[in-house]
Amino acid sequence: MAIVQAGKQFTADDVKTRAGDLASMLQTHMQDGNEFRVQLESWPDADLVELGLTQDEVNAIKGFFVGDLPPMYSQMAASTWLKQLLGTGV
Repeated sequence: MAIVQAGKQFTADDVKTRAGDLASMLQTHMQDGNEFRVQLESWPDADLVELGLTQDEVNAIKGFFVGDLPPMYSQMAASTWLKQLLGTGV
C-alpha cells in the first residue's frame, strides 16, 4: 500500500531510492570537505589573510573544516546505517 502525501503516492521503492540517493550525496560532500580540509591544513593563516580573507573568516573556515568536520567524517565512514543505505536504491 502506498503512502499518499500532498496528492503524491510514495512506495517502498521511492523511499529506498530517496534514502540511498541522499546518503550518497552526503558521503560525496563529506569526502569533498575532507579533501578541502587537507588543503586548508597546508595553508598558513597569514597566506589566507593575504588572499583577502579576514582572520575571523579564516578561523571560521578552518574551525569547521579542520576542527569540526573530521569527527563527523569518521563517524559517517564507520556508520553501519550509511553503508546499508548506500546499497539501497543507488
